[in-house]
Amino acid sequence: MTARPTLIVVLAAWLTCAQAQSEPGWYLGTGLIPPRPRPELTVPPHPTEPREASEPGYQQFGGYRFTRHWSVDFGYAGSSQANTWTVSGSGLLPISRSFSLQGRLGLAVPTAELSTLSSMDPARYRANMLWGFGGQYDFNRSVGLRLDYNSRYGEDAAYNRARTDLWSINAVVRY
Repeated sequence: MTARPTLIVVLAAWLTCAQAQSEPGWYLGTGLIPPRPRPELTVPPHPTEPREASEPGYQQFGGYRFTRHWSVDFGYAGSSQANTWTVSGSGLLPISRSFSLQGRLGLAVPTAELSTLSSMDPARYRANMLWGFGGQYDFNRSVGLRLDYNSRYGEDAAYNRARTDLWSINAVVRY
Protein backbone atom coordinates (compact mmCIF):
# COMPACT_ATOMS: atom_id res chain seq x y z
CA MET A 1 0.00 0.00 0.00
CA THR A 2 2.87 2.45 0.60
CA ALA A 3 4.07 2.03 -2.97
CA ARG A 4 0.95 3.69 -4.42
CA PRO A 5 1.31 7.03 -2.58
CA THR A 6 5.02 7.10 -3.51
CA LEU A 7 4.19 6.38 -7.15
CA ILE A 8 1.55 9.12 -7.15
CA VAL A 9 4.01 11.65 -5.66
CA VAL A 10 6.69 10.74 -8.25
CA LEU A 11 4.16 10.92 -11.08
CA ALA A 12 2.88 14.34 -9.88
CA ALA A 13 6.46 15.68 -9.65
CA TRP A 14 7.23 14.40 -13.16
CA LEU A 15 4.07 16.02 -14.60
CA THR A 16 4.95 19.32 -12.88
CA CYS A 17 8.41 19.27 -14.49
CA ALA A 18 6.92 18.41 -17.88
CA GLN A 19 4.42 21.27 -17.65
CA ALA A 20 7.18 23.76 -16.79
CA GLN A 21 8.92 22.99 -20.09
CA SER A 22 5.82 22.68 -22.22
CA GLU A 23 4.87 26.34 -22.26
CA PRO A 24 4.86 27.59 -25.83
CA GLY A 25 6.48 30.90 -26.58
CA TRP A 26 9.00 33.00 -28.45
CA TYR A 27 12.73 32.98 -27.78
CA LEU A 28 15.85 34.83 -28.95
CA GLY A 29 19.46 33.74 -28.80
CA THR A 30 22.94 34.90 -29.60
CA GLY A 31 26.20 33.06 -29.51
CA LEU A 32 29.82 32.63 -30.46
CA ILE A 33 31.36 30.22 -32.92
CA PRO A 34 34.90 29.54 -31.66
CA PRO A 35 37.81 29.74 -34.11
CA ARG A 36 39.23 26.53 -35.55
CA PRO A 37 42.71 25.87 -36.85
CA ARG A 38 42.99 25.47 -40.60
CA PRO A 39 43.85 21.97 -41.76
CA GLU A 40 47.32 21.33 -43.15
CA LEU A 41 47.28 21.49 -46.95
CA THR A 42 49.48 19.21 -49.04
CA VAL A 43 48.56 20.93 -52.31
CA PRO A 44 47.92 24.68 -52.67
CA PRO A 45 44.17 25.27 -52.98
CA HIS A 46 42.57 26.66 -56.11
CA PRO A 47 41.76 30.40 -55.64
CA THR A 48 38.01 29.75 -55.87
CA GLU A 49 38.08 26.82 -53.42
CA PRO A 50 36.48 27.63 -50.05
CA ARG A 51 38.60 27.25 -46.95
CA GLU A 52 37.61 26.68 -43.35
CA ALA A 53 37.36 29.86 -41.30
CA SER A 54 40.16 30.42 -38.81
CA GLU A 55 38.49 33.32 -37.04
CA PRO A 56 35.63 33.35 -34.54
CA GLY A 57 32.11 33.87 -35.78
CA TYR A 58 28.75 34.70 -34.28
CA GLN A 59 25.16 33.67 -34.67
CA GLN A 60 21.80 35.20 -33.89
CA PHE A 61 18.56 33.23 -33.87
CA GLY A 62 14.98 33.38 -32.80
CA GLY A 63 12.09 31.04 -32.88
CA TYR A 64 8.87 29.76 -31.46
CA ARG A 65 8.39 26.69 -29.28
CA PHE A 66 5.03 25.10 -30.14
CA THR A 67 5.15 22.34 -27.55
CA ARG A 68 7.76 20.94 -25.21
CA HIS A 69 8.92 18.69 -28.09
CA TRP A 70 8.82 20.95 -31.19
CA SER A 71 10.06 24.39 -32.18
CA VAL A 72 11.09 26.33 -35.28
CA ASP A 73 14.29 28.46 -35.51
CA PHE A 74 15.23 31.31 -37.86
CA GLY A 75 18.85 32.38 -37.73
CA TYR A 76 21.89 34.13 -39.13
CA ALA A 77 25.49 33.02 -38.65
CA GLY A 78 28.51 34.86 -39.92
CA SER A 79 32.13 35.88 -39.92
CA SER A 80 34.13 38.16 -42.20
CA GLN A 81 34.48 35.28 -44.71
CA ALA A 82 31.03 33.69 -44.90
CA ASN A 83 27.45 34.30 -43.81
CA THR A 84 24.39 32.07 -43.76
CA TRP A 85 20.65 32.50 -43.21
CA THR A 86 18.93 29.45 -41.73
CA VAL A 87 15.48 28.06 -41.00
CA SER A 88 15.04 24.75 -39.20
CA GLY A 89 12.68 22.64 -37.23
CA SER A 90 13.88 21.36 -33.86
CA GLY A 91 12.87 18.28 -31.95
CA LEU A 92 13.39 18.55 -28.19
CA LEU A 93 13.79 15.74 -25.70
CA PRO A 94 13.45 16.96 -22.08
CA ILE A 95 15.81 14.94 -19.88
CA SER A 96 15.10 16.83 -16.67
CA ARG A 97 13.33 20.01 -15.64
CA SER A 98 16.34 22.12 -16.65
CA PHE A 99 18.06 20.14 -19.41
CA SER A 100 16.91 19.04 -22.87
CA LEU A 101 18.56 17.49 -25.91
CA GLN A 102 17.83 18.92 -29.35
CA GLY A 103 17.95 17.72 -32.94
CA ARG A 104 17.64 20.06 -35.90
CA LEU A 105 16.86 19.74 -39.63
CA GLY A 106 16.36 22.59 -42.06
CA LEU A 107 17.74 24.81 -44.79
CA ALA A 108 20.77 27.09 -44.97
CA VAL A 109 21.26 29.82 -47.59
CA PRO A 110 24.86 31.11 -47.90
CA THR A 111 25.32 34.81 -48.66
CA ALA A 112 28.19 37.11 -49.56
CA GLU A 113 29.84 39.22 -46.90
CA LEU A 114 27.49 41.79 -45.35
CA SER A 115 24.63 40.96 -47.71
CA THR A 116 20.95 40.60 -46.98
CA LEU A 117 18.43 38.18 -48.41
CA SER A 118 16.97 40.91 -50.65
CA SER A 119 20.34 41.59 -52.32
CA MET A 120 21.15 37.95 -53.11
CA ASP A 121 21.47 36.77 -56.69
CA PRO A 122 19.25 33.66 -56.92
CA ALA A 123 21.46 32.15 -59.64
CA ARG A 124 24.48 32.26 -57.31
CA TYR A 125 23.06 31.18 -53.94
CA ARG A 126 20.94 28.10 -53.34
CA ALA A 127 19.32 26.69 -50.24
CA ASN A 128 21.13 23.66 -48.86
CA MET A 129 20.57 21.14 -46.10
CA LEU A 130 21.27 21.98 -42.46
CA TRP A 131 21.30 19.42 -39.66
CA GLY A 132 22.52 19.54 -36.10
CA PHE A 133 22.17 18.53 -32.49
CA GLY A 134 22.81 20.04 -29.10
CA GLY A 135 21.68 20.51 -25.58
CA GLN A 136 20.17 23.34 -23.58
CA TYR A 137 20.33 24.00 -19.86
CA ASP A 138 17.65 26.37 -18.53
CA PHE A 139 18.66 28.37 -15.46
CA ASN A 140 15.03 29.43 -15.03
CA ARG A 141 11.92 29.81 -17.23
CA SER A 142 13.45 32.79 -19.08
CA VAL A 143 17.21 32.22 -19.45
CA GLY A 144 19.16 29.26 -20.81
CA LEU A 145 22.52 28.24 -22.22
CA ARG A 146 22.69 26.16 -25.42
CA LEU A 147 25.58 24.21 -26.93
CA ASP A 148 25.04 23.40 -30.62
CA TYR A 149 26.69 21.48 -33.43
CA ASN A 150 25.47 22.36 -36.92
CA SER A 151 26.53 20.92 -40.25
CA ARG A 152 25.75 22.89 -43.40
CA TYR A 153 26.37 22.08 -47.00
CA GLY A 154 27.26 25.04 -49.19
CA GLU A 155 26.99 24.99 -52.95
CA ASP A 156 26.91 27.99 -55.22
CA ALA A 157 27.89 28.76 -58.79
CA ALA A 158 31.44 29.87 -57.92
CA TYR A 159 32.41 27.08 -55.49
CA ASN A 160 32.46 23.34 -55.22
CA ARG A 161 30.12 21.63 -52.77
CA ALA A 162 31.61 22.15 -49.31
CA ARG A 163 30.51 21.13 -45.83
CA THR A 164 30.84 23.45 -42.86
CA ASP A 165 30.78 21.98 -39.35
CA LEU A 166 30.30 24.49 -36.55
CA TRP A 167 30.15 24.25 -32.77
CA SER A 168 28.61 27.21 -30.94
CA ILE A 169 27.70 28.28 -27.44
CA ASN A 170 24.61 30.49 -27.10
CA ALA A 171 22.61 32.43 -24.56
CA VAL A 172 18.84 31.96 -24.95
CA VAL A 173 16.07 34.21 -23.60
CA ARG A 174 12.44 33.02 -23.65
CA TYR A 175 9.44 35.37 -23.61
